[in-house]
Amino acid sequence: MRLFRYIATALYAIIWLIYIFTHQHLVLSQQNTIKVWLVIAGLILIVWWVLVVYHYFFDFRRTNLRQIDKMNGLDFENYTAKLLEKSGFENVVVTPATRDQGVDITAKLDGETYGFQCKRYDHPVDNSAVQEIFTGCAFYHLQNPVVITNTTFSPSAQELATGVGVEMVDRDVLGQWLEKIKHQKNKA
Repeated sequence: MRLFRYIATALYAIIWLIYIFTHQHLVLSQQNTIKVWLVIAGLILIVWWVLVVYHYFFDFRRTNLRQIDKMNGLDFENYTAKLLEKSGFENVVVTPATRDQGVDITAKLDGETYGFQCKRYDHPVDNSAVQEIFTGCAFYHLQNPVVITNTTFSPSAQELATGVGVEMVDRDVLGQWLEKIKHQKNKA
């Protein structure tokens, strides 16, 4: 569907360019008819893009675990940031994609600071993610390190997280979190 939107937008732009360069060869009534259809097609395209943007950025509560499994890493980080905001976290900041010292998101809740490492994988998360968030939180002076994933954690990651105090949010906990947000939506 995304590819179709891009192709439709590109074709629309090409048709406008063709019209701009050839309109002097058309009769006035033909020019007006083409302009009307181009404006209508443009409005439909704009509405389509607005709906896509709305569903992507604002209607995230409808997202389920299967949709999260299809996200790329950056989309998962941005989605998690929105989820944190809807869950009451404040000062939620997605860090730059590079040189983040292992902390993808920083946030504050009830006066405590949190650092989140987001791992959108199709395999269990190993202990390197625990190491990264633990040292990243020390670097940024954050109190609570958390690793969030759409999958599970390896036994070594679980052992290390328990030993150093890193909270782990796996697929099951993430699914419960999504359900909680959906119920908040229904109550609002």
